[in-house]
Amino acid sequence: MAGTEKKYYHAIQIVSDNCTGCTSCVKVCPTEAIRVRNGKAQIDPTRCVDCGNCVTICQFHAILPKSDSLDIINNFKYKVAILSSSYAGQFTEDIPYPTAKKALLDLGFDQVAEEAFVTEFIVSIIREYIRQNKHIRPILSSNCPSVVRLIQVKYPSLLPNILHQEAPMSILTRFLREKIQKDTGLEEQDIGIFLIVPCVAHVTAVHQPEGAYKHLQDGAFSIGMIYGKIRERLRKMNGDNSRIDTYEQGLTWALAGVEAEMVDCDDIRALSVNGTDNVLEILSKVEDHYLDQYDYIVLRSCTNGCVGGCLNVENPFVAMSRIKKLIKNAEHQDLDVSDLEKLYKDGQFAVAPLEPRSIMQLDQDIKQAIQKMKKLNEILVMLPGLNCSACGSPTCYALAEDIVSDKASIDDCVVLLKRHQKEED
Repeated sequence: MAGTEKKYYHAIQIVSDNCTGCTSCVKVCPTEAIRVRNGKAQIDPTRCVDCGNCVTICQFHAILPKSDSLDIINNFKYKVAILSSSYAGQFTEDIPYPTAKKALLDLGFDQVAEEAFVTEFIVSIIREYIRQNKHIRPILSSNCPSVVRLIQVKYPSLLPNILHQEAPMSILTRFLREKIQKDTGLEEQDIGIFLIVPCVAHVTAVHQPEGAYKHLQDGAFSIGMIYGKIRERLRKMNGDNSRIDTYEQGLTWALAGVEAEMVDCDDIRALSVNGTDNVLEILSKVEDHYLDQYDYIVLRSCTNGCVGGCLNVENPFVAMSRIKKLIKNAEHQDLDVSDLEKLYKDGQFAVAPLEPRSIMQLDQDIKQAIQKMKKLNEILVMLPGLNCSACGSPTCYALAEDIVSDKASIDDCVVLLKRHQKEED
């Protein structure tokens, strides 16, 4: 059975030499995917949802994000970069957004597209989906890949509630790939489409998409890495006055709460929730049918929306302020989305139904599993119930689970160990 288990890709890596075993990462993981054993952090790949909380909390740079190397674009004849909307908020006011976008061409891309181009079009898709699926309430946004994976791991009963349409950057990818093939005559394998993203969950989604029929993009680069390379090239571009189109009015997708505001209308009630702890609380309420009065709920694991992703470089509040200013000063553009509408009507943006993620079972054999559960409860009674994480497991229940699975020992409980030492003294 073990040989058939699914392998999971994650855009997070542990640098063991830097790990002090402090357990800070253990405490912030929403799926209890991290343990500290022998003084070093370990991540269970079946439980990890790439929320990035561990990356943000680690002060010792022992848990690092990873994304693709820019060199991989050279494997393609025609290279396209698709920008997350949060990219626009990373640059100081002395660097105009068109310049920051244009600089990507200097990095070797043949075309630079923006998530912002499709956001208003997607609002119409979401509204139509909500109206066509009145038997499902609430419908949950699929835009945050970390939240989608969180539902797979902890709330599988809510999988039918997820919006079964591609996220904005994937919709744009499908559109561009078809258009470029038609315009250039190139074969599909000659066209490389890459995302420039604000968080590790989006990197993981490129390499191991959940619900998509196939891999849509050819790689993902962190905004932080691209930002550094752009800053190096800006001086060379001072004399470049060539024009490049931007879509500031669609940058709203990067901001917390705006997707819900855009979808909300007379017959649709929407709610926006940001931050992992808040998302967990709301998902529990949805599971209990406490929020059935809402038609659509937007859930994002980063506190400020995509500007809060761990691969960004700017403070999320500063980035949010810059994006709001760009939106405020933007001129309205009537975009031609007829080709997008055709692809949508052809079902090109629909995704396959999602399946629950198989996480650790006590035992494949039901009798053995019952015996282990009995032993787990006996161990749990012995443990102090402090959930201090000093043992390297996130909670006392998790430690008991680890013990019956032979992944830990009762002696790992520091509190019990001290009690026994006092009794012996």
